[in-house]
Amino acid sequence: MLGMVADSTRYLVQPLVLLGLFAVLMLLAACGETGSEFFDSSVETTITVTADQPPLSIGLPKTSIFCPDCRLVDVTGVVDGDTIDTSSGRVRFFGVDTPERGDACFSEATDFTRMLVGSQVRLEDGPRLEDSFGRRLAYVYDPSGNSIDVQLVAGGFARAWPRDGQHRDVLVGLEQSAKSNQAGCLWTGGSFTETGQYAPSGPDRDCGDFGTWREANDFYVAAGGPERNPHQLDGDGDGVPCESLR
Repeated sequence: MLGMVADSTRYLVQPLVLLGLFAVLMLLAACGETGSEFFDSSVETTITVTADQPPLSIGLPKTSIFCPDCRLVDVTGVVDGDTIDTSSGRVRFFGVDTPERGDACFSEATDFTRMLVGSQVRLEDGPRLEDSFGRRLAYVYDPSGNSIDVQLVAGGFARAWPRDGQHRDVLVGLEQSAKSNQAGCLWTGGSFTETGQYAPSGPDRDCGDFGTWREANDFYVAAGGPERNPHQLDGDGDGVPCESLR
């Protein structure tokens, strides 16, 4: 008698278990459909610029160094490519070195600076506030905040000052690019290896082989600069070769 009851119970439980499993599966399927309304793993988030989007600004693009909030001063005169007179006194550009009077490209660099500075500029202090002549040292920007130092170097009218300054690396990189592209008055007509007195990959040279610091620096940069310094022209490792010639 007990065996018959157990068999009957077993036959009743099995359909109920199957029915319960079926109900759970249906519930899970319904939740999956509902969740798909809120999450789709195939969707990717991207940022695009549409053709009809208005430009961010009007005029020239920003330079790689940009300072729209630097102090604004009036320009009262242009001395040469890297020196100007302002309402706060004479200012020597911190980050660049343009040709001196009597050197090739002096007039071109001076005219380019005169065009860029206009009637007002912005000034940013570097790690040194004055040079050995008592002139104010500053990075110089146009009223919009675009770097005039950058434009002089990138345009092939100035060399970058390699010794110090918070923008040194950017400017030195721009000079290398200007040389490679033979940009502007300074680099038009060939690379250093084509026009220089010595080949950077040639015999070992020392500072006594050069007549001016500029020649030594050009040779030093063409030979690999501070990263390589194969001719040991930079004895103290500060990034400036042949300081005895300065």
